[in-house]
Amino acid sequence: MTIEETKLLLSNIQIDYASIPYPKYLNANLDDLENQYQKLNALKDQLRDDFAYVRLLNSVTQTLERLKRMREQTNWINASERGINKAIPPVIKKGNGESMLPFNWKSEKSGELCSITNGYWGARNYMVMDFVGYIFLLKAGGEKVPEDISPLFDGFDSIKKRELELDANGNGESHEGRYAISFSDKHFRKFTNLKISSSSIFNLLLETSRVEFKLSFPVRLIMGEGKNGKPDLREKWYPMNVYSRLFEIACINTDTRKDGIVQKRQYRLYFNTILGELFVHNLLTRNYDWVNSDLYNLPPSAQVFYRHFLLHHDYTKLQLSMSLIIREMNFTDKNMINLVRNLEVNTLNPLVRRGLILSYKKLNGLNEDKYEFLLPGKKKRDKETSSCA
Repeated sequence: MTIEETKLLLSNIQIDYASIPYPKYLNANLDDLENQYQKLNALKDQLRDDFAYVRLLNSVTQTLERLKRMREQTNWINASERGINKAIPPVIKKGNGESMLPFNWKSEKSGELCSITNGYWGARNYMVMDFVGYIFLLKAGGEKVPEDISPLFDGFDSIKKRELELDANGNGESHEGRYAISFSDKHFRKFTNLKISSSSIFNLLLETSRVEFKLSFPVRLIMGEGKNGKPDLREKWYPMNVYSRLFEIACINTDTRKDGIVQKRQYRLYFNTILGELFVHNLLTRNYDWVNSDLYNLPPSAQVFYRHFLLHHDYTKLQLSMSLIIREMNFTDKNMINLVRNLEVNTLNPLVRRGLILSYKKLNGLNEDKYEFLLPGKKKRDKETSSCA
């Protein structure tokens, strides 16, 4: 190969590598990156003193190693409660520091006004609820997921009665209640596959616990007897009458360095609010889906999109209008070209690479554009998830 041919090949690889969106280890294709690495390695004798070549080789090598480590990592599965995923929209702090709180919207399902205040809500907060939900199920079932359903409420009247009781007693202000869980930093890292400090875990739990919601919340209720004598369980959207947090948190430091840095903590969470008890009720009526912990490595918007639109059903084909996507994802970019590009690069393409979307295409509608998705179906996803536990 002549030096001109070598330079041309290097230039083509640079262009291909530069086109991979950041973070590259989440967006790169393993086979394509391996191929690029092999081609670069073959150029070593001719280009070992070329700074651009050395820099590109190092970057490709690091991305490839990180991608391989992520693929080889043993993944955990968590139970993702459907009400949280359906009812709570992402509310992200604006980069200019302007407050979005309280964030208000009208529920599409019930027509009720809903609100979020006292904190923001994003992909990491949903993840926290996956984790604490699965911990609760393991506790309720004696180290395994309960086989039988055991609802807390039998209808809207019983929910409203409990809501009034909790509100009269100072909803969530004391560490008392019927339902609580305990865990450590080690449990959190294991269930999420995240290597983060004890302080980061504590701050994330505290941040999640402080957000207050007034929601129209989907609750799974027994509506009678169904087939084969089994309960007929249906989802009904309950309009909450008061603001409520999901849980309250207490913790103790179990290992502190001489300089005062806490290395380990033990936590206790109390579901002593109406929203916390609705969350528990749904878990105990099997109103949840399984998610693989590698979901938490995807870009935040990809995680949220998957939760809102794909996780809770078994469709193999789905159409979503652009206005619905913008509203449910709480996108604020007024430039539609930028919005569509970011949607595809940061949200849809990572889900395609993960296999959670098989393919998608943009359709030009008479009144507005739509996206059509081909999906693997829930049974296939559940089978893949269970094999990764």
